[in-house]
Amino acid sequence: MKIFLLPAIALLLLPACHRPEKPVKERPVQIDTMQLIAAPAPTVKVASNEVYIASRDSTTYIHFGDCYFSLDWIIPDTQLNDFELRPDTLYFRLAHPHTIEGQMLAFTTGEINKLKISQCYETSAVVEHEPLRHWKHYRSPWEIIPPEASNFFICKRYSAAERCRFPATTLQALQQHVKQYGSSATYARVAQLNNFPAPPVYIEISRYYIRLNGEYKKTAGKINKLLIIDVNFNG
Repeated sequence: MKIFLLPAIALLLLPACHRPEKPVKERPVQIDTMQLIAAPAPTVKVASNEVYIASRDSTTYIHFGDCYFSLDWIIPDTQLNDFELRPDTLYFRLAHPHTIEGQMLAFTTGEINKLKISQCYETSAVVEHEPLRHWKHYRSPWEIIPPEASNFFICKRYSAAERCRFPATTLQALQQHVKQYGSSATYARVAQLNNFPAPPVYIEISRYYIRLNGEYKKTAGKINKLLIIDVNFNG
């Protein structure tokens, strides 16, 4: 099943942002190749099209057909996953305070040719550790992740400047959105601001996208999988 993404829109970016703390640095995850040969038996069925999720320690294994991939610190989002309507799109949440940046993603298969892994990210305005997921966002271009070894990939890291990118907007637009859709307590904080962004509002990466593309060896059919990973800002 092909996944269609909205075309990128040229955006003016805010020159700077304010964040209360630096993101936690992650050491690259070392994955035992023996675990990749024998992943744990699936414990949670998340789809009717033979997609399964299993966990061992901090590692999540996603199995579909004759192949599977693995990544650390991601939790399936049962509220967003709907494989009857979106059989090739998988939603996850990051366990706080972890990141996928610098992690090793392993993809194990004997059935796929021309495997390509791409990554991009999305930023949001964050108010007191709650991202405004239904307001404005900046979406970065897709970037191909080169393999570190056969079927092993290191998720891309982003600089402070990349993390601050955001479409041009106004403080009044932010206040109006929070007034209409946020809580009265949140609006009370935002209403006192003189600039945007300014504490308690800052810009940060709120979502990662990982795209897997390839071809089945026997049938030449296409495989397209999209992982959407939401950042958790609360401990």
